[in-house]
Amino acid sequence: MEAYQVSDIQWLRLFTYVFLSTVVLGNITTFIRARFQLRDGYSRKMNHVGIMILAAPTLAFLPEHQLLPSMFIASCLVNGIYIISAMSTKPLIYGIVSGSYRYRDEPRKEFFFFFPVLSFSCALLLTALNYPIEVVRVAFFTVAIADGFAEPIGLKLGKNNTYKVRDFFWNDKNTKSVAGTFSVFLFSFLVAFSLLSFSVGASPTLALAAFIYGLLIAVVENFSPRAMDNMIIMFVSPPLLVAIMTMFSLTG
Repeated sequence: MEAYQVSDIQWLRLFTYVFLSTVVLGNITTFIRARFQLRDGYSRKMNHVGIMILAAPTLAFLPEHQLLPSMFIASCLVNGIYIISAMSTKPLIYGIVSGSYRYRDEPRKEFFFFFPVLSFSCALLLTALNYPIEVVRVAFFTVAIADGFAEPIGLKLGKNNTYKVRDFFWNDKNTKSVAGTFSVFLFSFLVAFSLLSFSVGASPTLALAAFIYGLLIAVVENFSPRAMDNMIIMFVSPPLLVAIMTMFSLTG
């Protein structure tokens, strides 16, 4: 395993990302939710997508020897801030997380906030250490964009096309929509095709590979237990992409 140095950590980018994705974005989300009476599914995913989009110009495209140690420190700091925020009574501190709580998660709203965050962070770090960084980036932005937009699109466009999926882990049923599931497929396809075009070149073969990837990720997301979809997609996407790219002889 490659040895990483403290000097590899991009401290300015790291602290910029941590501050913007917690103090700034969290309070903006909480304010918008309260001011406009936004449904909690929208505000939660606004925070979800915003955090990961902020990673794009700050951390996500750093060289690998800088990315991994910077990402590890950033994840620890963000999760630490979330824990402090959840225990605080001060509005600006509690506001970092309160906009992401969902009413339907009561009385375990903290668990259904922290479990996806912490499990995804672990999955991201483990996959980054074991798979090519190009496919890890695709997996990261699949969770950011494809999964991030699924719930808001489902809430907006899926009212008349909902269906139930059995959740064997929680012994319950999860409500899905055709609109939300299609958005997972579409954005997964677009993320894979656009990002992998930089490493293997755009081609009809890549389009077909990305299409298959999008379909499979939509299936994975559809059947993932509640609160586990981010983690599962992050774990499944890299080996799935490697297998698909090998099958189609797509190499950089």
